[in-house]
Amino acid sequence: MSNLQIKILTALKTNKLNPTKLGERKWYNYFISVDELFWARNFVDGYLIHIYSDDYKTKHLATFTLTYDFIKNENILDVTYESFFNK
Repeated sequence: MSNLQIKILTALKTNKLNPTKLGERKWYNYFISVDELFWARNFVDGYLIHIYSDDYKTKHLATFTLTYDFIKNENILDVTYESFFNK
């Protein structure tokens, strides 16, 4: 796991990164963009988090996809990580 991936997963578990706060914002030394994912009409299925190097989005570092299980009322079911840093 990369340092960025560990930092994001730890922040999600400790609620220092709230995915329900949508939009673009500065987060520590990164710039993040959070969008909702919809499977069906009016049902939020998860969140898509893009991580950039700075405010100008010069380097796309990673994308996280958070999926939830609202039927079982569980928190984070799966976190998918895609890195663009080494490409």
